[in-house]
Amino acid sequence: MAGRDRPVYCTQCGSIVNAGDNFCGVCGAGVSPGAPDAAPTREIPTQVYPPQGVPSRGGNRTLAVVFGFGVLLVLVLGIGAIVALNLLRGEPDTRAGSEPAPAANQEQGTTEQESAEEADTSQPAGSERLGVGDSVEAEGVRATLNGVRILPTTDFDRPIESPDNLFLATDLTFENVSDRPVAVSSLLEFVLKNEEGYSASQSIHSRQRQLSEGEISPGQKTSGEIVYEVPPDSRGLQLDYRPFLRGGTHTWYIGDAGTLPGADQAESTPSSSVREPAESAPASSLPAQVPAGSEVEIIEAAEDYYQAVDQENWAYTYDNLDSQTRSMFTEEEWYLKNQWFADNEGLELSTIDAVVNGSPSDPVVSVTVYRTFKDGTSITRSTYFVSEGGTWKHRFSQEEIDIFMPGVPFEEFVAAQ
Repeated sequence: MAGRDRPVYCTQCGSIVNAGDNFCGVCGAGVSPGAPDAAPTREIPTQVYPPQGVPSRGGNRTLAVVFGFGVLLVLVLGIGAIVALNLLRGEPDTRAGSEPAPAANQEQGTTEQESAEEADTSQPAGSERLGVGDSVEAEGVRATLNGVRILPTTDFDRPIESPDNLFLATDLTFENVSDRPVAVSSLLEFVLKNEEGYSASQSIHSRQRQLSEGEISPGQKTSGEIVYEVPPDSRGLQLDYRPFLRGGTHTWYIGDAGTLPGADQAESTPSSSVREPAESAPASSLPAQVPAGSEVEIIEAAEDYYQAVDQENWAYTYDNLDSQTRSMFTEEEWYLKNQWFADNEGLELSTIDAVVNGSPSDPVVSVTVYRTFKDGTSITRSTYFVSEGGTWKHRFSQEEIDIFMPGVPFEEFVAAQ
């Protein structure tokens, strides 16, 4: 190769190769025959010496790509760390309720509001708080609570459940405001409860105003008292009325037993659980419609009644119920339920004995009836007889009411036995 008389640029690294040299003094590459001439200059361009082992231009691009991925990875890790820190910082706040607290409070407020609305629906919507003197109309009947009083404990009228209990009488009027006959039943439609929800037992009292129950014709009224036995410390008493277990319950709020009229004079005689013989009251002190009777008459009335039961003479027994008890049953219901007991018990009377527990001059007399039967069975029944229409008629005790289930359809009555 002929020597060159002019300097040229190295085609690999761009350094100037002196005239006559066949190899670049910087990178060692051979001088290409087509290398461009290097223009003469007074200064020699600064030479850039790459580090030992620096790769070619293709290696530089690879390094750049690797470096770029490294930067991207750092950015991703940094963003992930920031998000993680925010999540960690947000977790305690969620537990403490700093952020979700308004939603929680709102939810709690909604729950309390719903509970209050549910509590309000326990009474009929728009209904008023009923008290003494108020009326309510339901199922064709307008019922009015006229008054409430405590009746006295006497030699004859003594509490059964506890000697300290009071007789609470609720005075009610029922008016048929429909165009069809309707029925009224104190036992099936009324419940007296205290503030704790305990129900009182119905009772009877010689001084109560008798309520004529049963069917009421359109436009007619009936009134009287329903008597309950309550502890003297009963608080928050209320009378619930649900017409024959249909529709809603209507409630009269009565108050505490100790504040009712007559409560301070309720204990007119010692409340001993042992009954002492009562002195006969003068005839002039008795109610005009109740004639003075004799113990013999009461015993005869009781024996005749239970003899008719043994003979399955249901017409006689129905006619000789007092008006209060008879109003609880239709004649058909009375016949079916009595006949069911007669058929299933299969008892044949042997002896009967009746004992009068109170004074024959009282309008309502407690009687204990002892019956024995030919198979050796014996039944003792505590019941009542009432002077009504000049004769003594049978009034059911609470025990007898529970046995005969007045107003309950015959099929349900049989299924309950």
